[in-house]
Amino acid sequence: MRKKRTRKPFAQWLRQAAALFVACAALWLVWLTGDPAAALSQLAASTRLATTLLSAELGAPPQDGTQLSSWDRLVLAQSSLLGGLLPQDADNPDPQQDPSPQPAPSVQPSQEADPLPAATAQPDGIIPRTLVAGTSASYVTSGAVSIYNHTDYALDIDQLLADAPALTAGGDGPQVLIFHSHATEAYTMSGSDVYEESDSYRTLNTEQNMVRVGAEMAQIFEQAGIQVIHDTTLYDYPSYNEAYIRSSQGVAHWLEQYPSLQLVLDVHRDALAASDGTIYKTVAGTVDNCAQVMMVMGSDAMGQEHPNWRVNLSLAASIQKDLAEKWSTLARPLVLRTSRFNQHQSTGEILLEVGTHGNTLQEAITAARLFARTVADRMTGAS
Repeated sequence: MRKKRTRKPFAQWLRQAAALFVACAALWLVWLTGDPAAALSQLAASTRLATTLLSAELGAPPQDGTQLSSWDRLVLAQSSLLGGLLPQDADNPDPQQDPSPQPAPSVQPSQEADPLPAATAQPDGIIPRTLVAGTSASYVTSGAVSIYNHTDYALDIDQLLADAPALTAGGDGPQVLIFHSHATEAYTMSGSDVYEESDSYRTLNTEQNMVRVGAEMAQIFEQAGIQVIHDTTLYDYPSYNEAYIRSSQGVAHWLEQYPSLQLVLDVHRDALAASDGTIYKTVAGTVDNCAQVMMVMGSDAMGQEHPNWRVNLSLAASIQKDLAEKWSTLARPLVLRTSRFNQHQSTGEILLEVGTHGNTLQEAITAARLFARTVADRMTGAS
C-alpha cells in the first residue's frame, strides 16, 4: 500500500522560501563584490542580514557631492542602522574616521558661548560678536586659557602648559609650514576686495582666499628671521570632498623633505550663521578692524591613531596663553574635537580658523598677522 503523502504546512513553505531567498541573496552579494572572502566576512560580522543586503543594494553613498534619490534617502533615514550610510556633509574633514559633519567646528553664539548683549547689525546686516568662554561644563578654563572640550577626556590646562614643547628659530631648513586644506574659502566682499565666486563664499582668486591670508602670515614669520614654506595648493578644488586626504599627502611630502619643520599650520576661515540665516562675524574687541582666531585641535577620541594629540594640545594651549597676554580677545576659546584633522602627522600641527565668512578679508589679515607675530615672538624669544 502506497504511503499517503502529507502536505507541508504553509508556514514551512514560507520558511523554506525565505531561506532560499537569503541564500540567493548571499550568492548575489558574493558575485557583486567580486571578493568572496570579504563578502562572507561582511555577512558574518553583520548582526542583521537585512542590513547587509540593503546596504549592498543601495551601494556606497556618493562621494563626489551628488545626491541620493529621494527614495534611497528615505529608506536610509528611517533606519537607525542604515542612517550612517547617508552621505556626510562635504565639509567632513575625515569621513572615514569621524562622522562629524563639520570640517572645522563653528561656535554658534547660542551653543558655544554665553548669550551676549544684543548687538547692533552692521549696514550690511552682518552682526559682530566677540566670542568668549561660556559657563557650560564643556569649558575647561585656567587663567586666560579656555578649551571647549568635545571629548570625554579630562583636561588639566596647567599641566598642558607645563608640558608645552618649545619652538625655536634658526638652524638648517624651514621651521614653519603653512598650508590650506580648504584654500578656496573666502570672506564677505568689501571695498576693493571683490572676487568671482567658485562657490558660496569661495573663490579661486588666491589674492582673495585663504592663500592670501597664509601669505600675510608667512611674511610676518620671514620678517622675524623664521624660514617658512607656504604651500599654496588648492587642495579643495575642483572637488571639496577628500580635501583633507589630499592635503595630508602634501604635508607628508613636506615633512619628509624638511625634518626641520616644527610648526605646521592648516589655515582656514570659519562659518558662523544662525538657523534663520543671520550671518555673524567675530571681532577682537581690543583691536580695531580685526577678526578673532580659533585653534582647533584633534584627538584620538574616535579610535583613530593619534598618540601625540596631547603634545599638540599643549602647544596650542601655550600659544593661546601668549595670545591672551598680548591681544586679550584676539583668540576665541581653543577647541578640542573628536576627529584628528590629520594632526597625527606632526607634534606641531594646528588647525587655525581666521575669522568667519562674515568677516572681511582685511579683518582676517589683521588677525592672521597678529597670530603670526605672537608665534614668531615665541620662537625667537622676543618679548
